[in-house]
Amino acid sequence: MRIAKPKRRSRGTPAPARDRRKRLAGVVRRVSVAARKARTGATIVIVHVPGTIHATWAGALGTTSALQTLPDPTLRLLAAGSVGLGAGFFLAGAPRLVVAAGVAPALILGAAIIARPIEPDVRADGAERPKHGTNRG
Repeated sequence: MRIAKPKRRSRGTPAPARDRRKRLAGVVRRVSVAARKARTGATIVIVHVPGTIHATWAGALGTTSALQTLPDPTLRLLAAGSVGLGAGFFLAGAPRLVVAAGVAPALILGAAIIARPIEPDVRADGAERPKHGTNRG
């Protein structure tokens, strides 16, 4: 038994109208399915975005307040280590995303240092110290 090979058309010959309609109907069907899936996915994302933003914000505030309890020298040391790690990744030729991930903790630590509430200088007897530019923060 011999199986006949399908005949190939030359590039110049137009496809029959029926084949075009079938192909067009298939394309329309696939596009409508893709649009429906995209609409469903977008709805899911939109519903979850506020909760995600709230959880991220709460986590960032918790992390910042936890970091603010550490002394300044410790925060500076951690930030310097993070910058050094990022610089090492950069010099080693790591991808930019890896370098950014190495430096990101330094940015967070710097933000924690900057956002720390300023406490007034108070002497042991409770009186405020005079502010003569001798603040060694």
